[in-house]
Amino acid sequence: MNYGSGGTTSTGGATGTGASSAASGTGSSPADGGGGGAATGGGGNTSTGGANGGTGAGPVTGGTGATTTGGVGTGGSGGTAGTGGSGGTSSTGGAAGTGGGTSGAGGSGTGGDTSATGGDSSGTGGAAGSGGGSATGGENTGPGSYALPPPSQCHNQDYIDFQAGCIEGDSSSVCGGKCSVINACQESSATKPHADMAFICPRFMLFSKEMKQAAIDDDNTEFNYAIVGHDTDRGGIDGNAETTCCQCYQLVFAYPGNDRQCLLNPDSGEPVPGVPVPPPLIAQSFNTAATPTTFDVYMAAGGFGANNACDPNASMKAASGKYLYTEYPSYQGQALAGAVKAAQDFNAECKTQIQWVTTESLSSAACQDRVAETCSHFASNIPGLADQAIESCTKTNGPELFYHLNWAVYVKKVECPRHLTEVTGCRLADQGLPPVDKNVTTAEQALADPSFMTKSSGGQAYETTTMEDCCRPSCAATNWVTGRGLVADGKYNAFYSCNELGVPYTEPE
Repeated sequence: MNYGSGGTTSTGGATGTGASSAASGTGSSPADGGGGGAATGGGGNTSTGGANGGTGAGPVTGGTGATTTGGVGTGGSGGTAGTGGSGGTSSTGGAAGTGGGTSGAGGSGTGGDTSATGGDSSGTGGAAGSGGGSATGGENTGPGSYALPPPSQCHNQDYIDFQAGCIEGDSSSVCGGKCSVINACQESSATKPHADMAFICPRFMLFSKEMKQAAIDDDNTEFNYAIVGHDTDRGGIDGNAETTCCQCYQLVFAYPGNDRQCLLNPDSGEPVPGVPVPPPLIAQSFNTAATPTTFDVYMAAGGFGANNACDPNASMKAASGKYLYTEYPSYQGQALAGAVKAAQDFNAECKTQIQWVTTESLSSAACQDRVAETCSHFASNIPGLADQAIESCTKTNGPELFYHLNWAVYVKKVECPRHLTEVTGCRLADQGLPPVDKNVTTAEQALADPSFMTKSSGGQAYETTTMEDCCRPSCAATNWVTGRGLVADGKYNAFYSCNELGVPYTEPE
């Protein structure tokens, strides 16, 4: 979902109706037909064009009135054909509501194309109304509703060079004198008094409405979309790349990795899963400082790691003093370092007596009730974020979509699907990589396909981990994208970063 203070998508103007045919009769002067009026904002009433005048001594001239209904001339037969009535002016779509989706297009005015007795008088339809600007909140309404302008070119760099024309604090200079960005986790306005605060964008979260809709729009419904932290595995899946930023990977889940208690028989030494294997992910790399062998999936309550701009009540504090949530889950009164993991945290409810995790123990009412209760403790000033986080936390700890576990995965580097990049903001020029392989969704299929890699260049199994620290991603800076030799598609050259209300910083339209 897009976050902002607005509600639903702005709706374009309603369709204007052009002139209708004039009645035949007798008369000496034409009647002026009124054009279709403009409808603005949230779909105004249909504007009715005036009737075309009948034929008489002269041509019928179409009027351009706003919503006036023209008079009907009682012209005689056989006169000169009337001139087409002018359609209404362009309907202007509703302005982007703060938090709205992309606005709807304005309706087209319909010309009056029926013939007057004695002469054709085709009215000209109104021009198509223009939709409102990209909005940043409210519900998604269909394909591409999450698409935004490119990332702000004043927020996609760690520092804007003096030579580029930015003078710190000089509002008349480039970027209004804001020559850097504050990473909410590690920096503050005390050291960067002129800079804007930046966080991760909640729209990137596993199971966000934007991510779910993008997978549908790309016809990749066998997969879930995600973003991951991943460092370059030189000689392995990443070849000789200098950075993984904005690269995409097809991750096929195989068996629990270092969570051995989730194996069918942890003491057998055989990597056979004892819990249901989740569907594959298509994941785009958004962050560095992970490891070359892991893919750190961004999901609610995934774990803070070394940073925290999520939970204001945790012992680990953000340098900025700013957080995306006002309340965050904890367990038995203690902070969970940001993580809610059914297989690790809830021994009594989610494990067997010998401390194994099975399909039955994970699916039990006691386990899932505990998961639901713990995951319910999200609150935020960002509209919709708490509900989104509750869904992400709950689903990823459930038996059907058990992503909240460290899994061994089989990996293939692929071209990023178009709609995934519209959610994230970072789109690379075609690299000649293969597309997502829809025929490979299971470990058995991936093992049989030599294009999938099972181990890193160091011989370790590739593995997923989980995270949510709410920091501005490193790949939100072009320093890590085009600055490392990658070619971007126009200005879509970095991940979006977001303000305190979860709204992406974008280029003005």
